[in-house]
Amino acid sequence: MSMKLLILGLLMEKDRHPYEIRQTMIGRNWNRAFRLRDGSLYYAVDQLRDRGLIEAVQTVPVPGEHRPDKTIYRISDAGRREFDKLMYAQLEQPAYPQHPMMMAMPYLYLADQARVAEIAERQLAACEERIATLEQVLAVKARGIPTGSLRMIDGMLAFGRAERAWLETVVEEARSGAYEQERDSSGGWQPKARSADSPPQD
Repeated sequence: MSMKLLILGLLMEKDRHPYEIRQTMIGRNWNRAFRLRDGSLYYAVDQLRDRGLIEAVQTVPVPGEHRPDKTIYRISDAGRREFDKLMYAQLEQPAYPQHPMMMAMPYLYLADQARVAEIAERQLAACEERIATLEQVLAVKARGIPTGSLRMIDGMLAFGRAERAWLETVVEEARSGAYEQERDSSGGWQPKARSADSPPQD
């Protein structure tokens, strides 16, 4: 995800100060598709300014003691060229489908199965909440969203629904102890032998 692309794109629409850029990203639910960090945003703004890709056009005093003024930025001609470069480079990026849990999945045979199930259930609940929010956005705002953004949300929903189905399987398998395995004499994997005092899986 290119924070600089997002910032330059929003400044292509109109001049903005960094806080407004942040709030616009959240208002458009981009935080549900991209990992947005305030530190990354403000650092990227500083870099874009230092490279002459954006320029300050106005400083707005903010009432209150010790509150910094708001600097409004606009995109420069060089920034417009950089936006084009970043946009097409982003479209060319290869996809690596993954979920944060996937890196740990090969080691679930070493994990506490009940804890894995609890974690997967929390991930599933968060996934369902994201899906519901995006569906609500489409129901309420679809007519006011450009087609490219609609297709982005449509893609987020498609990924979310696939994630939901995958997480439902993970929850079911963890609850049943399906990941509790050990190698057999031929090098394959089989259910782990249980001791007589092992509690049964749900």
